[in-house]
Amino acid sequence: MLTYEVTAVDPAGVVVAKRSSSGRDVAITGLTNGTPCTFRVSASNPYGRSDAVTSEAVKPLSAPLNGETYTQAVSEYLQAGASLTTGAHNSAGAAVNGRPNAGMYSWLLKAEESWLIDTRDALKADDLTYTSITSDLSDALVLPSADGSVSVRATVSEQRTLADEPSDPETSEVTVLYTFSGGGAPVLRNRMNAEQYEQQLAKDDDAFGTVTFGTVENDGPDAADTRTFTIAPSAFLASETQYGPYANINASGTATWAKNHWNDRAEYSQDCTNFVSKALYHGGGMRMKGVNKDKKSVDNWWRLKHAAPPHSGGGFYYTNSQTWTVADKMRQFVSRNATFAVNTETKQKEAKVGDVVFFNWGGKGGWDHAGVVTKMKNGKAYVSAHNNNRLNQRLDVYVNSQRGTWADIVRIKPGWY
Repeated sequence: MLTYEVTAVDPAGVVVAKRSSSGRDVAITGLTNGTPCTFRVSASNPYGRSDAVTSEAVKPLSAPLNGETYTQAVSEYLQAGASLTTGAHNSAGAAVNGRPNAGMYSWLLKAEESWLIDTRDALKADDLTYTSITSDLSDALVLPSADGSVSVRATVSEQRTLADEPSDPETSEVTVLYTFSGGGAPVLRNRMNAEQYEQQLAKDDDAFGTVTFGTVENDGPDAADTRTFTIAPSAFLASETQYGPYANINASGTATWAKNHWNDRAEYSQDCTNFVSKALYHGGGMRMKGVNKDKKSVDNWWRLKHAAPPHSGGGFYYTNSQTWTVADKMRQFVSRNATFAVNTETKQKEAKVGDVVFFNWGGKGGWDHAGVVTKMKNGKAYVSAHNNNRLNQRLDVYVNSQRGTWADIVRIKPGWY
């Protein structure tokens, strides 16, 4: 494990701040706006310390408004959006009325109004109604830019309570970047997943596995030429003897791992399939296939941990097949190399804890997202997943939150061991 030390030095050569971190970002306070600083960065591990690298001079900037004003505006924006989702208000205008910083975010909320209300109505049509949505901001940083815009980077922890689950709220956490226009009357213009925006990409084709989670081309033969069969939905309730020639996965272990690690730091900007793969491997005991062979092949599923040599700074890094990190590739791997029971969300009562769920957003081709069933209650499946990290999100909510979405619930039985 590498530890990074960052030292801020003013023009006179005086050290004004020093911080250490095992991650790749660190917040440095105590600087003076308008006074340039250089930053020296070195890394250390049990083998020693690297030479320091020094940045060019960077001048801290002040935001046009008090930093707390921006974070308060973000909190109000989240509260106003929640009021549309719960039905407390039926328009963006009503949702922002009387809020002190409404002018800073009403434009974006108005742009999202129809989507939020459509989502609420779609959920209601399926007897899903949120009675409470609360959001808390933590680790908030106000980040002024040279062009005058200001971003707020914050971790948003959210709890959503459904009317039929008052004692068991859904939980999610994600780090978000909210960007305001510049000037004395800033307006919230957009929001995005901060970890995805800040992801550092490899310079070779490894970048593909880092960011891709949607449809990709199949590098192997057509599925019609492979040994694949789908068991009818009723097989979810059938005896395990149907799968005699195939290995079993510890379904309970898969789900337990997913519940225990749902909010771990993401390793990739699109981390959902990596999360599922780790749950299947570490929790479920699913063995790898084709280790260290063609990483693009949909007939291999593997991940390797490598120790970096001391002269390169030490630590470790991973290599993996694309089926380990890309939802569409993983779904193809399962189809080609395992027997599996599959069901749609409309028959989710047949699902079991430890099943894998693949999502298709908006009805387009391929598979875009993956998660693990970590809870079953009253015939309803609950999913834990990465990207926007979620614990026990109702499957119905996933499906109804975006028009045209569908899901396949898959119980994998490996055919390669």
